[in-house]
Amino acid sequence: MSASQKILVTGGRGLLAPYLVEAATRLGTVVVSSLSGGDRPCDFTKLDDVCAILRETQPDIVIHSVGLTDVDLCEREPERAFAINCDAVKNLSRSLPSQASLVYISTDQVYPDTEGPHSEEEASPINVYGKSKFAGEKSAMAHENALVLRTNFFGPSRSAGRKSLSDFVVENLRAGNKITLFDDVYFSPLHMSHLGHYIVECLKRKITGIYNLGCREGATKADFSFAAAAHLGLQTETASIGASDQIFNRAPRPKDLRLDVSALEKKLGESMPTLKQEVSLL
Repeated sequence: MSASQKILVTGGRGLLAPYLVEAATRLGTVVVSSLSGGDRPCDFTKLDDVCAILRETQPDIVIHSVGLTDVDLCEREPERAFAINCDAVKNLSRSLPSQASLVYISTDQVYPDTEGPHSEEEASPINVYGKSKFAGEKSAMAHENALVLRTNFFGPSRSAGRKSLSDFVVENLRAGNKITLFDDVYFSPLHMSHLGHYIVECLKRKITGIYNLGCREGATKADFSFAAAAHLGLQTETASIGASDQIFNRAPRPKDLRLDVSALEKKLGESMPTLKQEVSLL
């Protein structure tokens, strides 16, 4: 892959975007876009806007991280969820030249409320967020050179007004605030710096298709939080253990979102890092 590639990173105000931009600069020149900011603003839910930005930037690669990720908001506003999580990537998929690469950042929320780790064939979302992202995956895969990555991530936020799970845990423990950590929700997150790294590696190898991208060993969100606290030397006396079922009036969520990452490991020819290794990056 030439170092003179042009890369368009969408969702420029999102939590993940700064890490994607940092990684993508290894491939060439990066243009960042969001609804009302970045190098070139764009409303990706509007086909004319998408055609215009593609015409102006002529990217060789689009890394699409635009998304409505608030699970409860998606449940309340399904039309908005599908517009942002599906229609936006549909517009890209149909407008991007076939030789260009499209990377769609999906979610582990496409999996059902069954025991993990989940393989790529098991997708069956139970909430609007997952359904809208799953529909977005199908739209992305209509493009000839598409890569869909189902993932979860953490790490220090570099985006104003955005916080990751690790930010929530670290900031509250440092402040001595009382927090409840769920011991019934499992996941397989990557540090955002590693997520960007693996996206670039996939692009270098011209990998296409749908893959899980996460750490090798999952854990409960409580165990993840305590591991992060231990790594950073934080006291945990103000943290208590709870169950996600204690929260009422919210959208349904799968409890086991651990990912089987063996398919992508085989493609890359290397093992994904363990959760312990990922936490050490904090």
